[in-house]
Amino acid sequence: MRPDRTAVLADSESRRGRDALGGREQLSAATLSNRRSSTALAVIFISTLLSVAQAQPSPLPGMRGGAGGMATRSVSNYLTRERTLQDALERRDRAAATAVLAADFEQRSAFVPDIASADDWLRSEFASKQPQGIVRELSVREVDDVAIVSFLLDRGPAGRPALTTWFVVDVWGKSSQLLLARSITRAVGTPPKHVRPTGRE
Repeated sequence: MRPDRTAVLADSESRRGRDALGGREQLSAATLSNRRSSTALAVIFISTLLSVAQAQPSPLPGMRGGAGGMATRSVSNYLTRERTLQDALERRDRAAATAVLAADFEQRSAFVPDIASADDWLRSEFASKQPQGIVRELSVREVDDVAIVSFLLDRGPAGRPALTTWFVVDVWGKSSQLLLARSITRAVGTPPKHVRPTGRE
């Protein structure tokens, strides 16, 4: 007895559907695994940088993007982003600052055990009377869809030596162009003489 043609076609389409669904599930799992791997690498890299900063007995060396001290396009790009964010914080412009923060942004500090959300962090920044901050010695490390940006942040009156220097590590989403996380710790040692970066170092 010959099999019904309609039944054969239906069974064939069903198998194709199951194969396609299985392929999408495998792709989704692979994508999720890659994202988790990128996040894990970012966390490990941040922990290492902060450990080096806290243990450094002398001023931190300059950090630049690219061989021979030449700034890369990524360094120039993130230098602009960091300066724009710092300017928004100093002007207490909540709208401008919030525009570059991810919805699940979190901030960590070596001095506070709790993790601060975007609202908590901005509230703290705007309530404090921090002197002007200057971003310098910026470096970028890109891992998949994440950019790990580290730099020194000098705080002090404009045109005068820095009163304090902080070591900051920011994690940016490359495709979203939003700041995902920030970690900050006090740099050890006397701050070196400030030279404002131009983006063409």
